[in-house]
Order: sequence, then structure tokens, then C-alpha cells
Amino acid sequence: MSQDTKTPALPPADYNYQYNYDPSYAQSQAAAYPYYNQPSAVKSWFDFSNANYAKGFVIGAGVALVLANPAVQKAIVSGAVKLWSGVQGGVEEVKERIHDIKAEMSSKE
Repeated sequence: MSQDTKTPALPPADYNYQYNYDPSYAQSQAAAYPYYNQPSAVKSWFDFSNANYAKGFVIGAGVALVLANPAVQKAIVSGAVKLWSGVQGGVEEVKERIHDIKAEMSSKE
């Protein structure tokens, strides 16, 4: 009977794999290829793999859209004015209620 060629032979159970790390080898490799892992000037400007870069790119594009598009500027300003008017109206309403409560309390005394 022949051996099964589909399964590789396994090492004995007591076999110990030893991997030795030599720092001098790593340093010599880094010295041999000094610019291998460093990005070029162009790649560092367009690093879409960095999440912070992508966020900044989207925010910058949004700011550029707002600053360049008059229709968007008008919509944002009118929305801000409506929001501010609503806040001011709410504050005035609260002041009026506080004044009414104070008046009722002073009339009860």
C-alpha cells in the first residue's frame, strides 16, 4: 500500500520551532532601503487610507461648497435666522411666564 500524498507529513509532537530575531539584520535591511517605507510628497497629501484625512477632506469640501454657492449660503443664513428667532421667542415666552408667576405670588400675599 502506498502512502497518502494529499496530507503532508507532520513533525513530531516534541519538535520545537525556534525563530530567532536578530535586530542587526532588521537595521541592515532598513539601512539598505531607506526610502522604501516612506511615502512620497504626493502620497502624503492624498492619503485616503487615513480616516482622519477622509473626514477632513469631506469637511473641507463642505466648507468650500458653502463658501462658493450663493444658494446654499442663502439657505443656511435663512435657517439660522429662523432658528435664532425661535430661540429668542422661546426665551421671551419663558420670561413672560416667570413675570406672570411672580405677579400671581405677590397678589396672593
